[in-house]
Amino acid sequence: MGKIRILLVVGARPNFVKLHPLYHVLKGKGVNPLILHTGQHYDYELSKAFFEDFNLPEPDFYLGVGSDTNLQQIARIISKSEDILRDISPDVVVVFGDVNSTLALSVAAKHLMLKLAHVEAGLRSKDWSMPEEINRITTDALSDLLFSPSYDATENLLKEGKSPESIYTVGNIMIDSLINVLKIASQLEKWKDLGFSKGKYIVITLHRPSNVDDLPRLRRIIDTLNEISRSYPIVFPMHPRTQKMLNKANIKAEFRVVQPMRYTEFLSLMLGSGLVITDSGGIQEETSFLGIPCITLRPNTERPITIKLGTNELVKEPEDLPKRIHQRFGKFKETYIPLWDGKTSLRIARVLLYSV
Repeated sequence: MGKIRILLVVGARPNFVKLHPLYHVLKGKGVNPLILHTGQHYDYELSKAFFEDFNLPEPDFYLGVGSDTNLQQIARIISKSEDILRDISPDVVVVFGDVNSTLALSVAAKHLMLKLAHVEAGLRSKDWSMPEEINRITTDALSDLLFSPSYDATENLLKEGKSPESIYTVGNIMIDSLINVLKIASQLEKWKDLGFSKGKYIVITLHRPSNVDDLPRLRRIIDTLNEISRSYPIVFPMHPRTQKMLNKANIKAEFRVVQPMRYTEFLSLMLGSGLVITDSGGIQEETSFLGIPCITLRPNTERPITIKLGTNELVKEPEDLPKRIHQRFGKFKETYIPLWDGKTSLRIARVLLYSV
C-alpha cells in the first residue's frame, strides 16, 4: 500500500474541511497521500489555519494562484498543475466539492489520462448562473469515481446517465470533520469572547457572487441586516470578498463584523447562536446536522436534503428575512440524515484502495 500514489487537491476553505478526515484515514491504512494546494484562497485564516486546526502537514505542492476572475484562476491552475501531475503520475487524483480548483484539476487530470475521483458528487442546484454548478457538473462528467453525499445526489447522477458502477453513496465527509472537532469547538465558547449571550444572537456568512457582486442587492441585504440588528444581535465573520465589495460601494454595516475565523472558532460561534443566515453549501449541512435553524439567502440549493430532513430554509429576497427570523429564531430540532455518521472518509478510502 505504501507505493500507492493518491493526490488530494485543495484550494478553498470547504476543501480543507473535506480533505482532513480522508487524509488521516488513508494514513492509518499505510498510505501517504500527497496534498496539492492551489492557493485559490490565500488569506491566512482561510488557508494555513485549516492545516493547523486539522493537524495536516504542509502541502507537498503549492501553486499560489491567488485571486482573479473565475476563468483566469481556472486557466492558471490548469497550467501550473500540468508538470506536477506529469512528474508524480498519481494512481488517482481526488478533488472535493465545486470550487474552481476542483474543475481545474479535473480537466488537467483527464487530459493526462489519470484516474479522477470526485468527493461530493451529484449535488445540483439546477441554476446555471452559479459558477459552482458548472464546476460540479463538469467534474462529475469527467470523474471515474463518484462519491455521493446523499441518496438524492446519487439519483441526480443516475438520471444524467452515469454508470451505477462508478457511483458510491458514502455520506457527507464534512460531517466527519465536524464530529472530529465538535468537543474542542464546544469548549471554546467563542461567543463569550465577542460579548454575546448563548442562544441570543445571529451568525451571518455571505460570499456568493449573486449576493456579493450585485451591489444593489448587497445594499438591500446590509440595509435589512441593519434593521434586524436592532432586535437581534448579529455577528458577521466577513469573507474578504464581501468586505472588498462593501468598501467599494461605501456600504456601512451597523452590526458586529469580525475577521474570518478558524474552523473550530466558527463552529463554536455557530453552536452558541440562535440562528444562522448563509449562502454557503457547507453551512447548510453543518447546521442541519447540529439542529440549528438556518436560513439560506438564495433562490435554490444544491443540498435539498437539508430542507427535507434538516433545519434549512430558502429565502430569496432579503426583505423577507425579518419575518422568517421571527418565526424560526431559537427553534432547534433533532435531525437524522442517512450516512451522515462520521464514517464517510472510511467508506471513501476503502473504494480508493480497492480501485487502484
